[in-house]
Amino acid sequence: MWNKDKSIILSQILIKIMYAGIVVCCIIAPMLIKRYDERVILEAGLQSVFVPLLVTLYCCVPPALVALINLDLLLMNIRRNKPFIQKNVRYLRVISFCCFCGALIFIYFAVLRPFAWVIVAAAIFFGIILRVVKNCFQQAVEIREENDFTI
Repeated sequence: MWNKDKSIILSQILIKIMYAGIVVCCIIAPMLIKRYDERVILEAGLQSVFVPLLVTLYCCVPPALVALINLDLLLMNIRRNKPFIQKNVRYLRVISFCCFCGALIFIYFAVLRPFAWVIVAAAIFFGIILRVVKNCFQQAVEIREENDFTI
């Protein structure tokens, strides 16, 4: 039977897979981008995107790692039955800022290739969703703290 603990464990496993995925992508990104550049971009007679895309992807690695670390810490607190604490609000805030940071980084590439605006919009959308969830958590923390002081 599926329960809360199994869901959290699955989420933590997926986060670990994402850590590995980021490392693998950092290693193989130059090869993949070069292949994409040769087969799609240059054959179409367009200007190479190798350097701009590689720079964009590598610049997105630090915010992605920070977001994953904070997501992992958030899940650890939830697993410890501490969902509505101030630290979790901070974790959600950092993750949302990481989404906005990724959007800002991808604007650089979107200027060269308009399809990247989809990634910019998605990152902003997820950042906004996380801000709303963060605000809900903030309210829950305030209510919990108020109830703790009530006799």
